[in-house]
Amino acid sequence: MKLTKVLFIGLIFFIFSGGAFGQEITYSAAEGLFNDSQKKVIEKAEKHIDKGDKKIKLAEKIEAKYTKKKKKKKKKKKKKKTKASKFDKKTWEAKKFRIQAEKEYLKAYQDASTVYSEIIVAADFFDDGDHTEATSLNNEAVKMVVDAEKKMSKYNKTIGNKKTLKKIPSAKLKTAINEARSLKENAINKQKEALDLVLNQGKKKEAVEKDNAAWANAQNINTIEAYKDYIDSFSSGKYVTNARAMIRQLKAEEEKKREVVIQASSDYTFKVQIAASKTQLSNYELQTKYRNTSEIEQVYTNYYYKYWVGSFGSYSQAVSLRDQLLMSTVPDAFIVVFDKSGNQIDVSFDMKN
Repeated sequence: MKLTKVLFIGLIFFIFSGGAFGQEITYSAAEGLFNDSQKKVIEKAEKHIDKGDKKIKLAEKIEAKYTKKKKKKKKKKKKKKTKASKFDKKTWEAKKFRIQAEKEYLKAYQDASTVYSEIIVAADFFDDGDHTEATSLNNEAVKMVVDAEKKMSKYNKTIGNKKTLKKIPSAKLKTAINEARSLKENAINKQKEALDLVLNQGKKKEAVEKDNAAWANAQNINTIEAYKDYIDSFSSGKYVTNARAMIRQLKAEEEKKREVVIQASSDYTFKVQIAASKTQLSNYELQTKYRNTSEIEQVYTNYYYKYWVGSFGSYSQAVSLRDQLLMSTVPDAFIVVFDKSGNQIDVSFDMKN
């Protein structure tokens, strides 16, 4: 029986193990967003928390007193009554204090939630996605506070009724209190998340402005190095794709300039022959060999239609195009060469080197 008695005493402490609320209701990171009126409301909310904590201490004192008495009592044979029932009757006032405490906590959360909602709704969002997320979080939080009030509504009605308080099972009251607290805690956490999004808008705006300025600067300079510097500084920037495209474009333009210089100083012009036919090939037939038909040069000589692409000042440049065609659409592509007068001549060993 001693073991049973010890287990029961442990159960009493377990049933109402929840102490003072303990959660910071003021979000210090967002204090700079409060106006004077809102600061007063938050201060009032903190006072409700303090009142609730005092009620919890009163409840704990009564429950502890009853538990000590139970240890001193000797076993007596009387009418059989469950010990949980005796505990409920003896601690009716403790239950009243716990219910009153939760009412104070609810008032605190209602006040804080109102202030946080005002700030979130009135905030100027730079990012539309953040605005949508913050609004959703705030709406969920407001609903949770309402649901927390509903969880305790039937117990709030019993505060002035000693007889009813005695009948309330401690375990059921504990469940309702824990559920209400969980809703309030989750509500404030969601609103803190929403406030973080509000606080980040200034940083996001500043980051976008820096990104825009850096991109404008890169465009003004308009060099490969300038665009590379932009990508290095803003690896996740808005214009990274554009910067890479400009690098490719500028490289292509530089390559064309080099080709013009080489061709102008060269004694020969190299081209790649992709087809030869006694009859003229259709546009469709040419497309199967070289997609951009506008770049294909057609000549009729020695009873043959011949088709060439490219115009290079060196053999090595022509080799690059020829090899691409050999591996793709023209397995018999080869290089032809012309002198300064436009006459086709044979490719010599010296030209290749």
